[in-house]
Amino acid sequence: MASQDFTSRLYEIIPGVYRNRDDPDYGGNGHLLKYLKANAGLLDALHQTMLQRLADNFPDQPLDGGLACQDWLLPYFAELFDVRLVSPLAKGRRAEVANAVRWRQGKGTLAVLEEVAQAVAQWEVVLQEGYKRVAITPRLNVPRQDARLFGFSQIVPAAPPSIAARQPDLPAAMVDFRCPSGAIATDSSNPAAQQSDIDGDTRTWRQVSMHGAPCYPGSYEDVSQCTVDFRCADWRVGHAHPGNILFYTLPGAGFFRPNLPMVNWSDAPSEAFLSLIEIKQQGKRTVFRNRSLDSEHFVPVVVRRVIKLAQVPDGVGPADAHTWRFEGLILENRLEADSGRVELWRCAARKIEVHSQDQEQPVILAKDCLFKQLQAATGLSRLEYCTVLDSTLSEVVQASDCIFAGRIRKDHPTPKPPDKGCVRYSAVIKDQLKGGMTFSHVTREKPLFFADDFGDRGCGVLHPATSAAIRHGAEDGTEMGAYHHAYLSLLNEVMVDKLADYLPLGKKAVVIPDPRLLQMPQ
Repeated sequence: MASQDFTSRLYEIIPGVYRNRDDPDYGGNGHLLKYLKANAGLLDALHQTMLQRLADNFPDQPLDGGLACQDWLLPYFAELFDVRLVSPLAKGRRAEVANAVRWRQGKGTLAVLEEVAQAVAQWEVVLQEGYKRVAITPRLNVPRQDARLFGFSQIVPAAPPSIAARQPDLPAAMVDFRCPSGAIATDSSNPAAQQSDIDGDTRTWRQVSMHGAPCYPGSYEDVSQCTVDFRCADWRVGHAHPGNILFYTLPGAGFFRPNLPMVNWSDAPSEAFLSLIEIKQQGKRTVFRNRSLDSEHFVPVVVRRVIKLAQVPDGVGPADAHTWRFEGLILENRLEADSGRVELWRCAARKIEVHSQDQEQPVILAKDCLFKQLQAATGLSRLEYCTVLDSTLSEVVQASDCIFAGRIRKDHPTPKPPDKGCVRYSAVIKDQLKGGMTFSHVTREKPLFFADDFGDRGCGVLHPATSAAIRHGAEDGTEMGAYHHAYLSLLNEVMVDKLADYLPLGKKAVVIPDPRLLQMPQ
């Protein structure tokens, strides 16, 4: 209930004679209404406090989207239910507590294993049992299951191979090259149908031609059988083993999710711009803030066109002229400022170029950001949990927990590094010159991303093949770079850790990021 509702209710409670005396249309001054509005603000605060107090008694997320208990209470609920919390995400921890009893009741079942994996990491998962990937010899007196249970029709096709050769429950050691194997769209009434949520789109599919040649080897569509793979199982090898259960996951999208809202940059912001981005003026400081940034369903907003700030004739202006701050945005083109300072938080930007001169205070200040290029040729750049895909050009660099996939230098003509600065708990390229910078806990291992091109899905998201020196190289032991706050690398590990409590005895979970899930038939 909002404050204005309490105001109107209080105003209606008092006798009409006092409302008439207070009405400006009848000679009143409206002071009574103002007084009641002040009281309504207090009542609204008390009402919201009581609603939150009620919500704090229940750890699960309300189905109607109402208030949920505060995150700091979840460990106390976990202690009551003897739950071992592992998810770094608040939504994942909430699911761990809310489903603890039901998961224990179904411990060891495939349905529970799939639900646990999806709840902890908040990712879509397709599950396979490793023993089904192992070639075995047909045994006598073991009846075959009806092919209809696997989604096939019993009608014998007119052209070979016949249904007998393609019987899905028939043990086979060789793939049948006459028919391709993969996923196809199907109806939810099909006994073999599976449903997967891919970027908010629910898709119903099934596997076809169990013994056929896989169209995409190594993906979730590959169900071919082979000899036992005794290698230590990871995202790449060791999948065909009776002791493994395979969890194919959708790689993290990072900043570039599908169907993001887009607006154009202009000197006079449009209504569409203001509906998505809040502009705050604080003296010599302007903040452009994504309105969904603090909500549970944060969606980055793409800002198109070149952004030019504080342009001056000679191209270099004072650093203290103004400060512009961008929060939760994707700057699709170049941002150029001749004077002032630029601050960014949880943003992705193609190119940031600031010409201000200041080597004591940062002219570029960024945290949890992804850049293609960064330039402050006469100033100080201070970066924390950032990833730079291409070059970094700055007079002074101060960086912590960052990934520099390109060279750090101080000017355009030469690869000479900055004369001053500090880089700590970060990754730099192998031939990066140190110059006058101080390096502390710096690795020269090469980062591997799901995508390197700015704007592509998964750009800057660390691939599991990336060295542990980067995936666990930050000061707090988690991943370096722009997605430190999202725990994208850590989620694979906590998923395996949590599944260990629910797997059947002797089984092991193997998490396999699979981009092929994005092309799942629909």
